[in-house]
Amino acid sequence: MPKCILLVDDSAIVRTGLRRAFEFSGWEVCGEAANGREGIEKAERLKPHLIVLDLAMPEMNGISAARVLKRTMPKVPLILFTTYGEMIAVEDAREAGISEIVPKSEPIKVLLQVAERLVSSAAA
Repeated sequence: MPKCILLVDDSAIVRTGLRRAFEFSGWEVCGEAANGREGIEKAERLKPHLIVLDLAMPEMNGISAARVLKRTMPKVPLILFTTYGEMIAVEDAREAGISEIVPKSEPIKVLLQVAERLVSSAAA
């Protein structure tokens, strides 16, 4: 059974690229959302194995969404995939429930490896 992932980013281009990369690697992209609020709604309905969140989004950013998601789905790993990695305090991200921060400047394979590791350890 493929691992299900929810992609939350306000850029449709980024979501499309992530969808292709994850699907090529054997994941099922069970949903996409353009902001944190929509991401929370879809996560509660779709029950993904992993959620990738952007930091800067309209309506609700990735950190605010992570706080809610960690309360409602504490076992689901959250990856903050962001351009602004150096602008966020790692402690704040961890406190919000973020499992890992992956800068968008990293090769996509880094995100895929982190996702695989988090889902494997969550299942163990």
